[in-house]
Amino acid sequence: MSKPVFYDPQRKRWKRLRRIFDVLALAGLLIGVAFVIGLARMKPLPTLLLQSQKRNYRALQSEPVPALKPGQRLLPTTHRHSNLSPADVPLNSGEGLRAAYYADWDAASYSSLKQHIKQIDLLFPDWLHVVTPDGALTAFNSADNTPFPVLDSSGVRSVDAENKVAHVLAQARVDTAIFPLVSNTNPLTGAYLANIGEFLRDPAARANFLRQVDTFLAANPKYRGLSIDFEDIPTGDQPNYQALVSALYLDFHPRHLRLYVKTPIGDTDYNLKFLADNSDGLLLMNYDQHQSSSESGPIAAQDWFIDNLTSVLKIVPKEKIICDLGSYGYDWTIQLPPPQPPVKKGQKPQPPPPEKVLFARYLSTQNAWQAAYDSEATVTLDPDSLNAHFAYDDMDGHVRHQVWFLDAVTVLNQMRAARALGIKTFALWHLGSEDNSLWKVWDAPSKTDPVKALSDVAPGYEVDTEGEGDILRVTRRPQSGKRTVTLDDDDTVPVDQKMITAEAMTSYPLSYTVEQYGYQPKKVAITFDDGPDPVWTPKILDILKQYNVKATFFMIGEVAGNYVSVMQRVYREGHEIGNHTFTHPDISEISNTQVDLQLNLTERLFASKLGVQPLYFRPPYSIDQEPDTNDQAAPVDRIQG
Repeated sequence: MSKPVFYDPQRKRWKRLRRIFDVLALAGLLIGVAFVIGLARMKPLPTLLLQSQKRNYRALQSEPVPALKPGQRLLPTTHRHSNLSPADVPLNSGEGLRAAYYADWDAASYSSLKQHIKQIDLLFPDWLHVVTPDGALTAFNSADNTPFPVLDSSGVRSVDAENKVAHVLAQARVDTAIFPLVSNTNPLTGAYLANIGEFLRDPAARANFLRQVDTFLAANPKYRGLSIDFEDIPTGDQPNYQALVSALYLDFHPRHLRLYVKTPIGDTDYNLKFLADNSDGLLLMNYDQHQSSSESGPIAAQDWFIDNLTSVLKIVPKEKIICDLGSYGYDWTIQLPPPQPPVKKGQKPQPPPPEKVLFARYLSTQNAWQAAYDSEATVTLDPDSLNAHFAYDDMDGHVRHQVWFLDAVTVLNQMRAARALGIKTFALWHLGSEDNSLWKVWDAPSKTDPVKALSDVAPGYEVDTEGEGDILRVTRRPQSGKRTVTLDDDDTVPVDQKMITAEAMTSYPLSYTVEQYGYQPKKVAITFDDGPDPVWTPKILDILKQYNVKATFFMIGEVAGNYVSVMQRVYREGHEIGNHTFTHPDISEISNTQVDLQLNLTERLFASKLGVQPLYFRPPYSIDQEPDTNDQAAPVDRIQG
C-alpha cells in the first residue's frame, strides 16, 4: 500500500508550519501593540492651532448628578470639625464658617469652585434676578446671557447650567449648603433694575415674587434657602423692602429654610437692625469704598474696614453677621495732568489739579498683575490703607491708569482684624477674581505664618489674550509669582493679630498667554462644524462650488467614518479638513490620555480615507471660541504640542 501524500512520520512539515504560525502571531501582536501605542501617543499639529467663533451645541438635557454610594456620607469642609450641617452652625462660633459667591457669568468662577469647594461651607450662586416690575424670577443663560423665566408652563427650570455646581459638590462629597442669590441686577447691562421701587410698592408683585420663590425652592430641596441682594432702592421704598424681607423670613422659618440679606456699608437708608431681626444673617459688603463711579482710591482701607464692623456691631449681634471680603480691583483711566511749570526758587509748588476720571473698569487680581507686568509697574502696599496699588501712564492713549485691588495680603489683614472683634464668618466676593494664595490662609488666618504661606503666588484663572484675529496660538504657559511680606514689628501685638505692613512682588503670577492673529479687513473665513451631514453637507458643497468659494470643515471622526463618501467629496473639491475630535467631548473635562485618543483616532481616519493629516483643530463646545480660563487653555496647549 502506498503512503499518503501528506504522510510525515517525523512531523517535519508540522514543525515548519508551527514556526510560520508563531511568526505570524508575533507579528500580529507587534502590529497591534504599535497601533495602540500610536493611538496613545500625541502628535503635535503641523502648524497652527485654529479656533473659531463661539458656538454652543450642548444638549439641553443635563447629566444626572451622581448619587452617594452605599456607606458614603458627605464630609465637612477642611476647617470645620462639627457634624452639623453648615446651615445649622451658629454664625461666628468656633472657627467660624467660610462662604463664597459663585458668578455664573464668569468662566473663572467655575474654575475656582472646582479647585476650592472643600474650603467653602456656604455657597451663594448668582443665579436669580428680578428685572421686571411684576417680581417674576428670571435667570440668564451663562453661554450667551439670554434671559429666561425660571418658572414657565413646563414647571421650574434649572438655573444650575448643566448641573455644573451640583456635579462639583457630588464629586467632592462635601456638605456645602447652597443659597441661591437673587438680585435686581441685569447681567446684560450690569445695571440695577431702575424701577425696583415699582416692584416693591406693588403688594401683588411682592406676593408673586414670594410664590415663585416658594415654588422654586420646593422644586430644589437641595437648596437650603435664599440670599437676596436688592440695591439702589429709593429711600421712600425702604419700608416696602422691609415688608418683603419680613414676609420671606416668616415664610421660610417654619420650613427650616434660611434667609441671608446683602447690605451695603455706609448706606443709612438700610435699617440694619430690622433686616438682622428678620433674617438669619446680614452679608455685610465691607468693600467698594471706592468703585467704578467714584474717584480712584483704596477698595477697602484697613481703618475704614474696621470702623464699619465696629459701627455695625453696635446695633447687630455678631450671631447675625457674615463679613464679605473682596479680592478684586478697579482700574481707573484718568486724563493725563498737564505738565507742571518749573518751580522758581522761593516759591511753593502748585498742588496737582484734581484728577479727571474718564472711566473705570472692574478687574480680577490676575488682570491687575498682568497689567502691572505689561506696564513694568511695581505693586506696593499703600501704607495708609494697606491696599495694593500701582499706576502707569499709557503714552499712546495719553491717559494715566490708577489701579487699586484687594489681594491675599488685604484679605489676611481684614480677617485678623475682624476676628479681634469677634467676627469669624466670612464670604468671598467672588470666586474666580481672587488672589489664589489667599486659600492658604483662608481656613486658619490666625494660625498661619503669612511670610511662608503667601510667598508663592499661583496664577489666577483668566487667560491673557493678545492681538487680533481668529487664529490662536499659546505663546506662554502659566507661571507662579513670588512675594515677600513684612509683618508689624510691634512686640505688644499678639503674633496671631499682627498685620502685614508691606509687600513686594519679586515676580508676577502669569496665566496662559494666547496670541490672536490673522485679522484682515473685509475678509471672511468660512468654517463648518460637526459634520459631515449626509443631507446638508452636499447642499453646502453645491453652493460653495457655484461661487468658487473654499471653506474649512471641522469634522467629528465618528460621524465622518459613517459618511466617508461625503468626507471624500469635501476634500476632493479643495476644501480644508479640520479635526473636531472623534466623539465631540468637552476636552477641558476629560483626561490628557482621552484627549490624545480623541485626536489620534480622528487623524487615523483622515489618513486612511484621505491620505492627509489635518493642519487645524477646533475643540467642541464653549472652548471653540478663545479659551477663557487656564483649564480651558491647558488641553489646547497640549494639542498644539
